[in-house]
Amino acid sequence: MILFDQISVVVLENDPSVIFALDSSLRLVYCNPAWDRFAVANGGAALVRPAPIGKPLLGFIKEPLAAYYETAYQEVLRTLEPWRHLYECSSPSTFRRFAMQVLPMKGHGLLVVNSLCVERPHDSAPDWSCEAAYRRDDGILVMCSHCRRTRRVGALEHWDWVAHYVRELPPRTSHGLCPSCLEYYYPDGV
Repeated sequence: MILFDQISVVVLENDPSVIFALDSSLRLVYCNPAWDRFAVANGGAALVRPAPIGKPLLGFIKEPLAAYYETAYQEVLRTLEPWRHLYECSSPSTFRRFAMQVLPMKGHGLLVVNSLCVERPHDSAPDWSCEAAYRRDDGILVMCSHCRRTRRVGALEHWDWVAHYVRELPPRTSHGLCPSCLEYYYPDGV
């Protein structure tokens, strides 16, 4: 087990936040029970400990987010300055916002703490009875790869939360970034 700087493993094991540690190569070297609970609750039972240990974290993250997090994590390793990031990680029925703190562990890598800030049922989304509201002429539906809202045809700047599209990804779905996520998470561009 890693020797955490000034943090007891018992404290980490009992913390309700999803906590994991990375070595300097960004491989998972630790994750707490909250990681396991979150994985199981979100369809990721294959990611329960010890399965992810020793694997590169970025292998579990899709682009363009993988590149974004790699840059941020490498900067923390380089500068030894903590980094804080707010992000959304919702399910089909629940809106969730997390605060991520990435803390350098001198000589050991990074400790990443993901604390739940907000959890509530989704606001009701428009009831569109026809997929024509979201399918382009070529049959493609575009969903934001970050917040999972779906772009409305004919109003390209309008993206809706369509719960049944999140529960079961429709065929012929492409991913993009909605204007809000692009501006919030990637202020300097992707």
